[in-house]
Amino acid sequence: MLTDMRDLKRDFIDRVSRILAKEIEKINDHLPRDSKTLKELLEMDEPKVLTKSGDELIMDKRELEMIANILPAQHHGKLRLPIIILRMIEMGEGVYMICGGDLEVQVIDKVLGQEAVYRHDGKAFLYKPYVAILRSRLRTTTVIGFVPSME
Repeated sequence: MLTDMRDLKRDFIDRVSRILAKEIEKINDHLPRDSKTLKELLEMDEPKVLTKSGDELIMDKRELEMIANILPAQHHGKLRLPIIILRMIEMGEGVYMICGGDLEVQVIDKVLGQEAVYRHDGKAFLYKPYVAILRSRLRTTTVIGFVPSME
């Protein structure tokens, strides 16, 4: 009987986990299907990328030019946009992880100031108040995604 209860509990947890994973996937439909480099976007008349749902995410030329002024020209072909900021549900409401690498973090450092970015174990994080400021300054070149954990 104890084994039956464990199996039922495990089945229930697996079912709920699958449902949650599908819902999070739906929530993230606005994330880019692919990204483009800053250089590519600056050369476009209407800079945009496609989202996972097939919609267009149009980026503001002024934001792109601001980012271009932040980064040395030799990095324009390496920085991929939009910058994805992930809200990691397991870490609580106020913690977000910056996806990408050093260039993305460098841009955010310049926009918010170095004290805004918290670094730990090779990853870079932002707290909620800084995310709000970042989104007000880079509204079209950053997106927020949601993940249950860092794994």
